[in-house]
Amino acid sequence: MIFPVNLSDFENLRDQGKTVIYKESTEFVDHMEGWTFWSNRKTEDEEIFIYRKIVTFEEAELYELER
Repeated sequence: MIFPVNLSDFENLRDQGKTVIYKESTEFVDHMEGWTFWSNRKTEDEEIFIYRKIVTFEEAELYELER
């Protein structure tokens, strides 16, 4: 699945009833079912690894409720 990179891509996802969710971790995980490593950021104190996943709106809502 190709991740969106511009507004048009996000609009196309929206039209399909989908969106992108993000997850952060202090540990790099080589394989997390359904998740793709996207980026990382470093501060003086820690490094945060960011993962993303394309899901339906319903899945995104459930993900937010569970957090």
